[in-house]
Amino acid sequence: MRVIISLFLLGLLGCAPVSSVSDEKKQQAEVHYKMAISHMQANNPTMALQKLLPAVELDPDNSAIQVALAQTYQQKRSYANAERHYLKALELSKNDPKYLNNLATLYLDMQQWDKAIEYFDKAIADLLFLSPHVALAGKGFALFSKKEYPAALQQYDEALAIAPSYATAYYLKSQAYSEMQDQVQEKQALERALSLYPDYPQANYQLAILLLKENEIKSAAKRLKQVIEVVPDSEIGLKSEEILKGLQGKY
Repeated sequence: MRVIISLFLLGLLGCAPVSSVSDEKKQQAEVHYKMAISHMQANNPTMALQKLLPAVELDPDNSAIQVALAQTYQQKRSYANAERHYLKALELSKNDPKYLNNLATLYLDMQQWDKAIEYFDKAIADLLFLSPHVALAGKGFALFSKKEYPAALQQYDEALAIAPSYATAYYLKSQAYSEMQDQVQEKQALERALSLYPDYPQANYQLAILLLKENEIKSAAKRLKQVIEVVPDSEIGLKSEEILKGLQGKY
């Protein structure tokens, strides 16, 4: 689930917007904020949190700092705190669609599918939102999680109509087809995702599993090796290594 959620989470802003506090406090908050962003990019949410807590104290009406804090809490699975700061960021930014989208991803993490759909819909409805395809795919995943597979596929297709090279949507389509036991279309969706993003770890892994079912051992091994090369220490990287060991001498 965590990997999927990250696909819908939009990036942090590069700098914090102007607020009503003193110039000195704003500058101090900006320094803490920029350091926090560096820690988040290095996948260290604990250090990011240490920088964001004083930043939000110095400049509490800064929406970018609020949303960065929300994302950090989300990474640390402190969902109530994340929700509180996303809602504050939305209040301060007058419902910035990026933040609507990110709050929706939090509700995916919390498995509150209907709330996620509500906020993805709000983001999609904003004509100034630059990434509606991300929200459409997020809404599709919420519907998928509710086992509404045809409805999910419709959202993914709408996302692809806007952004035809959005590989994530093809991967998500493959999941829906898998649940619908349509192996032919599942495989086609995975191949399309990989044509757009050859290093896509999850797509390579799932395609390898399908190829093994078809006794295409050599092709499956190639996909598994690709997973190990890109994400060696991940769960699917370790699984791929284990499967490859079991295939020794067969390819």
